[in-house]
Amino acid sequence: MPTIGKPAASSFDLLAQRSELVRVRLVIGVLVALAVLAVLRRLAGGVMMNSPVFWWTLGLLGLGVAYESWMLLASRRAIAADRLIAEWRWRLNSAIEVLIAVGLLVILQLFSPRGDVAAHSAPALLVLPMLVLLSVLQLRPAFTLWTGLAGAGAHAVLAVRAFAVSGAEESALPVYLSYSVLLAITGVAGAGVAMRVRGYVEAAVREEAERKRVQVLARNTLIFGLAKLAEFRDTDTGSHLERISVYCGLLARQMAPSRAFIDDDWVQTLSVASSMHDIGKVGIPDAVLCKPDRLTDDERHVIQRHPGLGHSVLAEVLARNGDDVLLQMSDQIAACHHERWDGAGYPSGLAGEAIPLPARIVAVADVYDALTSPRIYKPAMSHAEASTIIGQGSGTQFDPAVVAAFNAAAGEFDEARGRMAGGGHG
Repeated sequence: MPTIGKPAASSFDLLAQRSELVRVRLVIGVLVALAVLAVLRRLAGGVMMNSPVFWWTLGLLGLGVAYESWMLLASRRAIAADRLIAEWRWRLNSAIEVLIAVGLLVILQLFSPRGDVAAHSAPALLVLPMLVLLSVLQLRPAFTLWTGLAGAGAHAVLAVRAFAVSGAEESALPVYLSYSVLLAITGVAGAGVAMRVRGYVEAAVREEAERKRVQVLARNTLIFGLAKLAEFRDTDTGSHLERISVYCGLLARQMAPSRAFIDDDWVQTLSVASSMHDIGKVGIPDAVLCKPDRLTDDERHVIQRHPGLGHSVLAEVLARNGDDVLLQMSDQIAACHHERWDGAGYPSGLAGEAIPLPARIVAVADVYDALTSPRIYKPAMSHAEASTIIGQGSGTQFDPAVVAAFNAAAGEFDEARGRMAGGGHG
């Protein structure tokens, strides 16, 4: 039976990115709140919020809101596309946030009539600790530690400057630096909290991934078992489903570089879905399906009903669970694996790209296995003979791109055929 792929390695990273999205929203809220506070203090006529301080503060906060809004939009787009934002952008984001917080303190020190006092006022001092606490949501302890230590270092420089211009006694220097020490301690403590939270989240992600893996394994095992039951009615099939699964995987991986949507999950889904290609044969009478001789024209018309029968069965299942990718691909394969590239196939006479790609891949794998497997009425062909026939069908029976993939993987096909030799297919 086909193996089951491992859970996506980026599950935690995607979850962390969603947490980043929440954090960015909160940071925007903090910046907007500071802007509102600046306006209120300006209207109240506060001496520390003179015109230079007010406009520089609003300008810096505006730039911060604009940048964070851009990151918010980028995060939303990335989450919608199920992709990750580059790590360096989040690092840059953290650095810019610290620079904004430190910039607010610099503005107060340089432009306020009482710069040393203004830079140590409660609103100004709360910005950096809030950034440290919010950085816990990044689920990256190093980011939280860096935010705390960088903020502490920057504030220490400003505190030393404020002490120098204040003319205070040397004994007062520790008082000026006390906030920097507390900020560094906050960064270390926050990093510890972020590490613990990250551990909890990673454990939850692993548990969820394992639960889904078991569910997928059970579902795929059941589907493969049902396909095997249909196969057992055909006494000439042997290990056909196992070989088809391997052949389809070889073809899909060969085609992956030119088709971005073909990833490991897609190949894994195809490997399992291919086992359902002949599920419609459960509705074919034994007298036709199990006949040891060649079929008459009437009997062949009867057996040609199996794609439609398989589609009918899977369509009913899909009606109950229409968002299942495996069932959707299984339905495409069951319905269309006997269609031809030139439109001369059955049951619907589809042609070219109108035939779903999974069905076009299974068509080549199915014919190769039929040619290289023995029947009661014929011996197995060699790999070279089968390859010649498939090559001749390029552009008529088969998709030329799939045939090209077959030719590129011919050696792997021959090796797999020899490894799984035995049985046949009708």
